[in-house]
Amino acid sequence: MAIETELVTSAKEALAIAEGRLEPAAVFEPAMVDVAAIRKAQNLSQGRFAERYGLPLSTIRDWEQGRRRPDRAAHLLLRLIEAEPEVVARILSSSD
Repeated sequence: MAIETELVTSAKEALAIAEGRLEPAAVFEPAMVDVAAIRKAQNLSQGRFAERYGLPLSTIRDWEQGRRRPDRAAHLLLRLIEAEPEVVARILSSSD
């Protein structure tokens, strides 16, 4: 199948899913991440945590208060921060 045909087929499938005529093949639902626990383990305020890891303060608040859940990329970043906070902070500060 040519790439153009695949793209058109994918676009039609996406439209059908968005309109509720088709169920998605798979949906990514990340496990819950306790953002507050990760932040508190580092003795950081929400503001300092957001600043240290280049995240919007409002996003940290939304995650901690359950208004939003981290998407897949954020979920992975939070898991890395939980496992190696100093490494992540050093990498992020050197990329500025």
